[in-house]
Amino acid sequence: MDRPLIIRGLSTISPLGTSRDEVARLLDDPSPPAVPCSERHDRPVFPLTSRGRELVRSVALEERFSRLDRVAHLAIAAVRGTLDAACGRHGEIGCVTIGSSRGATQSLERTISDFAADASKVPTETSPTTTAGNISSWVAQECLARRRGSGEGASIASIGTSMTCSSAFQSLLTAAAFVRSGMSSAAIFGGSEACLTPYTIAHLEALRIYSDGSKTWPCRPCGSVLVASNTVALGEAAGTAILMGDDGAEVDGDLELLGVGWAVEETPTATGLSADGRAFERSMRMALAGLPLGYSVDTVVAHAPGSVKGDEAELSAISRLFSDGVMVVSTKHLTGHTYGASGMVSLSLAQTLIKGGRWSGFPYESAAPGRREGGSRVVLINTAGFGGNSVSIVVSARRGRS
Repeated sequence: MDRPLIIRGLSTISPLGTSRDEVARLLDDPSPPAVPCSERHDRPVFPLTSRGRELVRSVALEERFSRLDRVAHLAIAAVRGTLDAACGRHGEIGCVTIGSSRGATQSLERTISDFAADASKVPTETSPTTTAGNISSWVAQECLARRRGSGEGASIASIGTSMTCSSAFQSLLTAAAFVRSGMSSAAIFGGSEACLTPYTIAHLEALRIYSDGSKTWPCRPCGSVLVASNTVALGEAAGTAILMGDDGAEVDGDLELLGVGWAVEETPTATGLSADGRAFERSMRMALAGLPLGYSVDTVVAHAPGSVKGDEAELSAISRLFSDGVMVVSTKHLTGHTYGASGMVSLSLAQTLIKGGRWSGFPYESAAPGRREGGSRVVLINTAGFGGNSVSIVVSARRGRS
């Protein structure tokens, strides 16, 4: 990559927590946070932590946001954390781009159900609240609200991204294009997903990959490969961050974006992956090509949703690129699969490890390379989704800083 790009103000709201301290505590002493979904055969789902629920509830109670879908509430709560964490130390934000696989899931399903029961009329706000693009729009509104009285006046481009489970990192690609081209000095990117509904669970049941919840760890990324059992389970989450050039400022939590890569499977299967993970390999190779001299990846955050074929394909691609000395980690045994927000949740794990958090290993037998001594310095993160889309990024602490 040409000049350094900085990721600043990362804020996530997920079953993994809402702060680095929360994430680090859960990693150090993990416990399965899944609960049964009473509306869908008690299938396991991963809800937010109590602090996360409180933050989202506070947004939903505001009158101007009360009619919005929960997915927008999640994103707004996350971007408030981002803007607070950045402490005003960012360039003028000229782009907001938020990804979501399913969009306004809860509002859409509710209004369709109501329409099926009575087709005479739908509520006035049905169309705007069920439109996926309103996630980015309302996050942009939050940025505009922060600007008032600050003297900032440039326009903000609001761009929604829906590219299945790679959506958050697809939004990062858009943000990088804006910043590198000079169209914006800073951009907000992220992902948001509120997918804990019976209908959405039924989608994965139809694919025969949803976890039956019979194990202590109902979602077992990198472990399903060993037992030939699909263990995908859903969680909800949101995360946002600011992408910008290096301004020389010292802000806690800053990461440097060292590389990005992307690929599409040429002949995707129904779920979008070849058996040997060719798109994963291409996107990882592309991300690695930009690494500065002397830098090498020591940790991989796998996308690994807990499906036998998907996990096996990704681990196969990882094994072709890295030695056994690279540690493979994941969040999904603690968060479930958060669809379009999963890249941001993985980024929060990477940040925690880079900033001194400890990976204690998977709490079950796993096919992934295990824990190693020493902290993580350079971390590669994978995302992938239906349609064969893969995006990989490499992050580290800022060069010259610990």
